[in-house]
Amino acid sequence: MKIGKLYQTKELYWMIYPSKEAATAATHPAAAAATAVTNATAYYSKYFNCNVSYISPNSIFCLLEKDEKVIKILSTNGEVGWIYLADWCKDDIEEITV
Repeated sequence: MKIGKLYQTKELYWMIYPSKEAATAATHPAAAAATAVTNATAYYSKYFNCNVSYISPNSIFCLLEKDEKVIKILSTNGEVGWIYLADWCKDDIEEITV
């Protein structure tokens, strides 16, 4: 993955954490169903006392920063946050060209 490039999710919902530390501590990257990710975001928002959100399948984002298994993104609706990239779900994100 390259900083400044645009990427798109394919089939999973991806949780966006407000900090690198929260993304790393949670290690809950994605879910296949909206209900599962809604429950997980509510849980982690309460657990970390912050706002954890998510992006849906087919969402586009810009990569702002990369650090081992976490990336900082800017979503199309203006959210900036961190996503945890577990090995099992990295293939769900692909670079796009415009």
